Amino acid sequence: MSAMPDAVAIDRPAFTPYRLLVVNGNTTADLTVSLAAQARAFFGGAADVHAVTATFGPAYIASRVEAAVAAHAVLETVEREAARAETPFDACLLACFGEPGIGAVRECLPVPVVGMAEASIMAAMQRGDRYAIVTVGQRWPGMLREQIRQLGLDSRCAAIIALPGNALDYVSRSPESAAEVSRALDAAVAQGADVVIVAGAALAGYLPALPRRPAVPIIDSYRAALAQVLALASLDRAQRLCAAA
Repeated sequence: MSAMPDAVAIDRPAFTPYRLLVVNGNTTADLTVSLAAQARAFFGGAADVHAVTATFGPAYIASRVEAAVAAHAVLETVEREAARAETPFDACLLACFGEPGIGAVRECLPVPVVGMAEASIMAAMQRGDRYAIVTVGQRWPGMLREQIRQLGLDSRCAAIIALPGNALDYVSRSPESAAEVSRALDAAVAQGADVVIVAGAALAGYLPALPRRPAVPIIDSYRAALAQVLALASLDRAQRLCAAA
């Protein structure tokens, strides 16, 4: 009986991690540090994360005026970082649920640009029929309804629930703030949602801190955006490699 042939060695090009630009449109640098750490833990060795903070604007966006200022700051920050980069970025993530300046950033970058709202809402619509958004800030429900209407995603929105207080107060994930988020999730389900988005940079990574969750899918908006930016960067690279073959 003949011996089994040796396995054929296949030469494969070494994997090059994706270079991802993560932009915090708020000016709170500690939040950028947290977002960067969460992104690196999420990607592992799949991506090199370059996280930056907007150079001017609000500490945390909570109004239309602040969103307008942040859009200018985000665009300026992206243009600066793209010009400085020795190697081009493969994709960009705007780490703000309000996605300030996303249209302008897409216009100036030749790579995928992902925002937290669009990514998480699209993910939610793949997990359920009607989604709800839980966020922080009393002006956000009206602002978000305008935003999702522009995206054409408003017909399946069951509710937008605004938590009380300052969003940055939730970053510590105290038992009190975690209880507020849990109650809001319950309220969202009571209003007809069968999938709920925990929205905003300040609530990124919040799910493990919750004392309880309703029995529906709960989506962390930042992680939804991380997943989508990696998928789009991968698709973009694959298509370029196929075109060059």
